[in-house]
Amino acid sequence: MARGAQGPFGSNPLIFLFFILALANLSSLSRILDEAIASPVSFWSFIAAIVLGITTHEFMHAYTAHRLGDDTARSMGRLTLNPLAHFDLLGSFFLLLFRFGYGKPVPVNESRLQGGRRGGTLVSLAGPFTNLVVATVCALPLRFADRASLDGNYVTLLATVVVINTSLFVFNLLPIPPLDGSRVVYGLLPPREASTWRSYEQYGPFLLLGIFLILPLLRIDLLEPLVDGPTTFLVGILLGSR
Repeated sequence: MARGAQGPFGSNPLIFLFFILALANLSSLSRILDEAIASPVSFWSFIAAIVLGITTHEFMHAYTAHRLGDDTARSMGRLTLNPLAHFDLLGSFFLLLFRFGYGKPVPVNESRLQGGRRGGTLVSLAGPFTNLVVATVCALPLRFADRASLDGNYVTLLATVVVINTSLFVFNLLPIPPLDGSRVVYGLLPPREASTWRSYEQYGPFLLLGIFLILPLLRIDLLEPLVDGPTTFLVGILLGSR
């Protein structure tokens, strides 16, 4: 996700938006509870996939920054595989409701990175591509092993990890602040255009909010072409169904 000290909506707006999402998605929350009771294997596989996906994603942001010369994240305890160090309240809520989200932003000081903004691009790419690697590794047994010989719960867990981590890869590469894709664009633009791009970052969270909450009320679904479609396509490739 974005590299910063707070969540993408700031501290107070984050709490406000959390309750808006909760109220607007009471049916989804009820569905999640029903799923936990009716299909505990699927539910806990989903939770495990979230924990694995977010933890490895944010860890690799911190690790890449460390390798490029910036120890800000390490000094703040983020160079760890402890999930508690990386979870963001609203980002985790997004994952529960929409099946894609983000973790607590990893702080990065670009002035310390080798390559400056280009180094920042590598840091931003490290998280999503780690999710793709995790999805690929977990897809291998499902693609090449005899599924009939695998335990059904094991298949459910692996398949869930593949889908969740692929969706994290796709979602976080969208060029919308504060997602990683926005930081990639920022790092690749010439200085003047990069400065202009950064000036629009404050509007990114509201754009995401509109995509998730406002457009669905107008019966406009951007999640299908932006996230769901590409995710389904990539999962098909990983599992050999395409």
